[in-house]
Amino acid sequence: MKPVIYTILFIFLGISLAPTFLMILTSFVPEGDLFNRTIEKTIADFEAPTAVLLTKVRPLNISLKIIQQENNSVVQIDPCEEFKGLGISLGSSDINKLKSVKISIKNEGPAVIRLGFKDIREKIEYFYQGEIPSHREWSILTLKVNPKSLSIDTVHVSQLRVEFVAESELYLDNVVFVNDFPTLYNFIKVLSSDNFARYLLNSTVVSICTVLGNIFFCALVGYAFARKEFKFKEIIFALILGTMMIPPQVTIIPVFILMKSLNLIDTYWALILPNLVSPFGIFLMRQYIEQLPFELDQAAYADGASDFQIFWRIIFPLCKPAVAVLGINTFVLTWNDLFYPLILTTSREMRTVQIGLALYQKLNTFTWPTLMAASTLAGLPIIIVFLIFEKRIISGIIEGAIKG
Repeated sequence: MKPVIYTILFIFLGISLAPTFLMILTSFVPEGDLFNRTIEKTIADFEAPTAVLLTKVRPLNISLKIIQQENNSVVQIDPCEEFKGLGISLGSSDINKLKSVKISIKNEGPAVIRLGFKDIREKIEYFYQGEIPSHREWSILTLKVNPKSLSIDTVHVSQLRVEFVAESELYLDNVVFVNDFPTLYNFIKVLSSDNFARYLLNSTVVSICTVLGNIFFCALVGYAFARKEFKFKEIIFALILGTMMIPPQVTIIPVFILMKSLNLIDTYWALILPNLVSPFGIFLMRQYIEQLPFELDQAAYADGASDFQIFWRIIFPLCKPAVAVLGINTFVLTWNDLFYPLILTTSREMRTVQIGLALYQKLNTFTWPTLMAASTLAGLPIIIVFLIFEKRIISGIIEGAIKG
């Protein structure tokens, strides 16, 4: 019976984690998506109609000769004493994921080849030049590319230049780009564009401050409700729990008016102060502190400790499992919050990561790998926080089970 239960649990675990794994794996794809990866891309196919081909390929110091050879259309380049060749249009392409260039070539005699790029500012830089021996049969040249070593604008490249000095006729077929896979460039591109790194910083600052405020203030209020007796205690606690039923869309208007009156709109304070205490955190800490032996407080009182000393030195250290749960819950809610930051911030510099993710989709060309890289960066801190607090949560569960 147990193997069946374990199998079912693993199946459900796999189903729940599959979207996350697919998202992370897709972020390492250069182009396309996880199931349709574009590792090799033909940028010059001489089988295309002449009218289409001439818009893609520009002859450099030669007349473009498209001939039929072995049932294929290829380019013929006549013998030349200076560099001549082809300029292949790339539009405005990002070549930072490029690993190598593959060229099909056949030449009767030795030749010298050089390859370079031209960016949209008309700046040309060559990345390879070398001799190639004669190939009486078709062969494939694979020339490595290191975009980091180029001084041109590698994000906006308009042309690939394939040039030759040949002693005899030379024939050229498909020119193919080979992308680097797996690649980290998607993450680099996301972090270096559209203030996404600033969005991550904003969310980190707001989330950490909110978590610390909730842990301290909720534990303090929970201690008062669990250990102290005062008038209307249960009524006040019920009112606090009742605020959990109020949707944020109702409270945002008075919160916005208050923040505006305090001149805190578009600041970290506007995002932190309204969330420093939560009714769920108060409820959680009160319930947990109530389970701790009251004799601890009495012994501390006998030793002359004050209320705050009892809370800070005795009660609070014993609440680590509840603090872990509260910390994770608060961090996840704050990190994923879209509504409050959208209303309380006006400049792009103060936007949080969830707004930044929505803006990234609108302001950039939609590609799955870069979008998944941005989503991975947005979700990674939550995974890290969970791994940090995981042992505390498990120890709290085990401790509760032993007490039961």
